[in-house]
Amino acid sequence: MLAVVQYKPRRGARNANLERLVALTTQALTAGAKLVVLPEMAATGYRFPNPEAIRPLAEVPRGPTFKAFASLAKQHKAQIVVGFVEDHEGRLFNAAMVISAEGKIEAHYRKRLLYIDDHTWANPGDLPYPTFNTAWGPATLCICMDINDPRFITHVRRTRPSLLAFPTNWVDEGRDDIHSYWLSQLRGWNGTILAADRWGTEDDVTFYGRSAILHNGEVVTAAPAEGDGWWGFELPPVVAAAPAATVVKPVSEAG
Repeated sequence: MLAVVQYKPRRGARNANLERLVALTTQALTAGAKLVVLPEMAATGYRFPNPEAIRPLAEVPRGPTFKAFASLAKQHKAQIVVGFVEDHEGRLFNAAMVISAEGKIEAHYRKRLLYIDDHTWANPGDLPYPTFNTAWGPATLCICMDINDPRFITHVRRTRPSLLAFPTNWVDEGRDDIHSYWLSQLRGWNGTILAADRWGTEDDVTFYGRSAILHNGEVVTAAPAEGDGWWGFELPPVVAAAPAATVVKPVSEAG
């Protein structure tokens, strides 16, 4: 089973958010999920006015977020994709990691196309788009605005992954067709998108919610606009899970 988690984080309350996210992820894994995607910056909230405001929540790849999920991934022999705020030698990034079924980091990525609210604190990502293996074939990863980036679209069309892990904090701009919009950005590619979004508001910004799994151009499961939870889709595996074909190692393993 594939699964996405939708969650409204309390801004700045990383430990409490991680506890709740682990509980939701455990529910999905217990139900049989073997690949779970969580939202962008899942444990921190999203809108921060400057680097100083968010720096206390930043971590190295093997930091609190990894430690919260690594044993869970190993216990259930599943892969978990989760967004976090990365501190790499003092530089801050909007990042995400793939935790393997062995409880290790098998891919690591930093958001390259920044949104308005990223620009207040984050550096543009400097890692290539990763490719990692799953039981459903090769997968890739992007974060939110990256789906608008011609560089990422070219990557998808060139590498033809089976799955796209898509952690996002998509802002609700009054459109009801965001799922169709995401598909249109990747037209010509008929893989499976696992879009894990947050919901609720921060300051005057409302987020879209409606996390979804899109398979071969169709929405096969979707969350409502509001509410924490997880949503799954039974898709038969096509290959045995294997070590990543192209592994982007974390730049920093400290911590």
